[in-house]
Amino acid sequence: MKLELEKKTTKDDLLSRGYKPLTQEELLEFISGNTVGGDYEYSGHRIYKTYMNVTGDMQAKNDWGSEEQGSWSVDSEGYLSVKWEGYWEDWSGVAFKIDDVIKFYDVSSGKWRTTFHYIAEGEEELDI
Repeated sequence: MKLELEKKTTKDDLLSRGYKPLTQEELLEFISGNTVGGDYEYSGHRIYKTYMNVTGDMQAKNDWGSEEQGSWSVDSEGYLSVKWEGYWEDWSGVAFKIDDVIKFYDVSSGKWRTTFHYIAEGEEELDI
């Protein structure tokens, strides 16, 4: 999905097309203890890598060289919640697996938040 189309697509659009959100178990299988890489919008298009420790802690770095630490959890509905210790934006999203990537849409607004394009088993260097 092209970025401009991705930014316009909502959670409700995907549900109406028959896509089903990932369950808690499915999402945990993909991300717990692994390094993810993806993109989001903040003052332009940004890319990042995040190590999501099985303890619920995480470390991340983006293509500006900004680094952050925080915590993550997946609730019983399968919603991923991300809370950063510093200034990065906290959010909660529902996940959909589409074409070998995982797309997250904000729980409240339904708008696209981020896409995990890359999932590597275990901890990796966070350099972009």
